[in-house]
Amino acid sequence: MQIIDILQLLVPNVWTAISQLCASAVLFFLMYKLAWKPVKKILDQRSEFEQSKLSEAEALKEENERLNKEAKQAISEANKTAETIVKSAREEGLSVKQELIEEGRQESRNLLDNAKRDIELQKSRLLEEMHEEIIDVALSATEKMLNEKLDKKSSKSEIDSFVKEVIQK
Repeated sequence: MQIIDILQLLVPNVWTAISQLCASAVLFFLMYKLAWKPVKKILDQRSEFEQSKLSEAEALKEENERLNKEAKQAISEANKTAETIVKSAREEGLSVKQELIEEGRQESRNLLDNAKRDIELQKSRLLEEMHEEIIDVALSATEKMLNEKLDKKSSKSEIDSFVKEVIQK
């Protein structure tokens, strides 16, 4: 009996096996209908959500790269514009400097010309005054000589005194 008992223990009962198989099939069917479809639907929704987030992230990344490229281009253009402005300001500064130097030179020439004219005027006035003074002195000397009818010796002494008088003035 022992072998039969062992065999009974090793080989299952057919009806028990069939009932267990049917129960398992019903459980699998119920699990498939009740749990698998909703879980699969939730998993599909989650997958779609994650895929949309990945697509959005990719779009944002591309937008960020485009904006970064535009910003670099704008900075490059701003640098070029700044260089142009600095260059034109430098050129304008040099032209203003040249104009100021030329104006200064012209003004100094004008001042020098005016000074030369003033000197010439003063020189001619002084010469005129000297000329008139010499004439006055010569007339007064002649008048003295005519008033005094002196000899050569006295005339000579008169002329010497006249010259000394002119030199002192």
